[in-house]
Amino acid sequence: MVVLFVTPYLRKKGENPKGGGLETYLFRVAGALKKMGYEPIILSLGDKNMHYRESGIEIFFTACSGISVKGKILREICRRIDSSLIINRKVKELIRKRKVDVVQFASPYGLAICYYGRTPAVMRLSSYAKEYYKDCNDIGRVELSILSLFERLAARRCNAVFAPSYVIAEAFSKDIHRTVSVIESPFWNDSVTCNESIYNETLYGKKYFLFIGRLHFEKGISVIAEILEQFLAEHSDYYFVCCGADGMIDGRNSVRIMQQAAGKYRDRFIYMRPLPHETLYPIIHHADFVICPSIMENFSNVCMEAMYFKRVVIGTDGTSFEQLIDDGKSGLLCVPGDAGSLLNKMNVAAGMNEEQKGEMGQKARKRIDRLAPEYTVKMLLHYYQYVIHNIQK
Repeated sequence: MVVLFVTPYLRKKGENPKGGGLETYLFRVAGALKKMGYEPIILSLGDKNMHYRESGIEIFFTACSGISVKGKILREICRRIDSSLIINRKVKELIRKRKVDVVQFASPYGLAICYYGRTPAVMRLSSYAKEYYKDCNDIGRVELSILSLFERLAARRCNAVFAPSYVIAEAFSKDIHRTVSVIESPFWNDSVTCNESIYNETLYGKKYFLFIGRLHFEKGISVIAEILEQFLAEHSDYYFVCCGADGMIDGRNSVRIMQQAAGKYRDRFIYMRPLPHETLYPIIHHADFVICPSIMENFSNVCMEAMYFKRVVIGTDGTSFEQLIDDGKSGLLCVPGDAGSLLNKMNVAAGMNEEQKGEMGQKARKRIDRLAPEYTVKMLLHYYQYVIHNIQK
């Protein structure tokens, strides 16, 4: 089977990861398919046309046209339509040359809106803008409506739609009046080497709690900022390590927000840019606990990674973390957007002894073991086969 994955963005060979869950998912699922004897191909928008192989996976980039139109809203609409036209010309070419069996579109940018091929197509929801950014002040209501509309229009061009989380699947299904399946994302330790140099240079001997991800509003950065100084004041033995791409919240730099939030304990706030797994994993492995206070999430890669390394993870209830975490047993859940609830769970984690943390970590690892490719990717393959043989546009 030849599977063509179509995505709006992808890091190029040799570049550091951008920290996005979509990118991580693509390399994991494509790598698993390759090991199983299938042929995955990844096609992404880019700044120039490129073609190469990485870890045996064929990767294509097709250049955007750089269309320019006055007016932010009109420009975004034109860019998305133009991007879909451009990438689907390449999809058509690859289907003809590579005899593709199924096309899997990512949902951002609505890339499938201009797909009119006969090859079966599915769309994976890596997010749903209407739900994901609904509380974010940096995205206007009109822009949010357009982003969501393009995702719904793209779904109409695909034979089937699936999501990794029940939360996103149910919300999208309600809006498109169509069943959205749930197929959890695969996970395995994809780092062939382990490099502890950054951990040893910066964190060795320190007791720390950890946040990993884009420093954006929807990831709960503002919530952390509300209680950071209080927690550091009450727990003088802890450092806070924040690893991820910097961002802006209400026009302010996110790292600076964190530094100011730490107050007089800012010397115990450590910021790191996004790291590849080979250097990031030792930092996760040595963390005392990991916080994921997202306002909305879609089956968090960070949560999976931390649970794999048997860390105590604090996620948010009702945002898809409950799909991975059994509160009080395999991790901890707090109320999304509630700083007091987050602080309470952080205090619980800080107060656990090593035996309690070890027991919770073991249960966390057992849950992640159920995401191994022999379960999740096989389910995805069955889904492809069903779409190929049973569904017509």
